Amino acid sequence: MTAQTLRLKIAILSCSYGGGHQRVAEVLVDELRQRSPECRIEIHDYIETCIGHVANLVLTSFYFSSVRWAPWLYRWFYYATGAISPHSPVQRAINTLGKRRLATLLRTQRPDIVVCTYCLPAGVLSELRREGRTDVACATVITDHAIHSQWIHPGIDLYLVSSAHVRDGVVAHGIAADRVLSTGIPVSPALGKPLDRHALRRQYGLDPALPTILVMVGAYNLMRGAPDVYRRMINLPRSAQLLCVCGRDERLRQAVEQLAQGATMPVRVFGYVREIPELMAMSDLMVSKAGGVTTSEALAAELPMVLVNPIPGQEEENTAFLQAVGAAVAVPRPADLCPLIADLLDHPERLAHLREGARRVKRPDAAVHAAAAILSLTPVHAP
Repeated sequence: MTAQTLRLKIAILSCSYGGGHQRVAEVLVDELRQRSPECRIEIHDYIETCIGHVANLVLTSFYFSSVRWAPWLYRWFYYATGAISPHSPVQRAINTLGKRRLATLLRTQRPDIVVCTYCLPAGVLSELRREGRTDVACATVITDHAIHSQWIHPGIDLYLVSSAHVRDGVVAHGIAADRVLSTGIPVSPALGKPLDRHALRRQYGLDPALPTILVMVGAYNLMRGAPDVYRRMINLPRSAQLLCVCGRDERLRQAVEQLAQGATMPVRVFGYVREIPELMAMSDLMVSKAGGVTTSEALAAELPMVLVNPIPGQEEENTAFLQAVGAAVAVPRPADLCPLIADLLDHPERLAHLREGARRVKRPDAAVHAAAAILSLTPVHAP
């Protein structure tokens, strides 16, 4: 019996803040169902489900507040937690967060495979396996181009990572090489399909001939200085047109719409969107924060990137990786944006160089390979 014919139960443990974790979970659901239509798949917000609503509010508030207003604090937290040994008492204490409820979920729902797209449940699941309280097959999908010990735990069967760089880092942390696959970060397969750029621009009411710049701040607008970024882009002293995506930040969307009313260039303003493949296909350049999933989407679309104000820790490491492979350039503050973008527009060969860098490392088929690897964990006792 093949995985495609099994009625598997798959639990995906994600989290609601940092929209990339959830987006990867949703992409995996679609691809797993394509490959195995009989699968029963549920996504669980790990913090909300296994730790509690109050904890979810507190942790979300800490993450958002520290990233926006005290990046030095988040940087300290990121590197302090990254230095913890998986066998240390501190890590064992972290692995108790939600452990009782996760054990109950595994016992009552009896999934055949658990997939973690967020780091915390990976450690808890590894601890439950160490204690002999579960033998469920488990995979972890690392959602950044960075190596951090909170993702890496000895009780996980399979790691799916963005690149050979991350694979080598996971192996250096003591994980067997045959348990780490460089599939790429799962993104919508539509990003790898050719679309008619000029037709899309006409569909969105844009000039097919003008350079088009996509500006994104992530689902929850964790880009420091985002209003300044949009203001400077709308006043860019070059002939261009903008696609401004504001995510779920309604106040930002309203502010950008007001700025757009006085613009001399075409500007389209969006809130939270799912049409990322279309927006990227019609764009010549993306200005964005350096989230692992957003940048993987841009790589899949061969879209050159200008990265602004990366979040300390993982986004700084994402930025370093993307610059090293030649797919992105970065500016430390919004004031540096316009000169750089004007230079790129004035020198198309530099944009072409960034596009070629993306082409070399893009993984538009990441979801396909990740789903196949996850289904390969199918236990022999599955119904």
